[in-house]
Amino acid sequence: MAGRVLHAQLHLLDRQLVDQGSGRLLGKVDDVELDLAAEVPVVSALISGRKRIPAVRIVAVESAVTIVPGDLNLTEGEDWVEQHIIDKIPGAGDATE
Repeated sequence: MAGRVLHAQLHLLDRQLVDQGSGRLLGKVDDVELDLAAEVPVVSALISGRKRIPAVRIVAVESAVTIVPGDLNLTEGEDWVEQHIIDKIPGAGDATE
């Protein structure tokens, strides 16, 4: 089975990552990891922040990249900012999401 040809700059970098199950936004694609040992180099993982997302978790590449995050916590930095900064702002707990 032939794979789809993607140009990293056009189809992957800076695309939004979306959780397939919940539709939640998880971050952006910062970089790609290539398997250069393959006859034709292929994407082996996506990098978001400091997290590595194996290519087997990619479900679709469209205007966003849909993934199955499994046990990956891609919102770790966002959670830290919310807990240590946002929650300490007076009235922040009253805001609706």
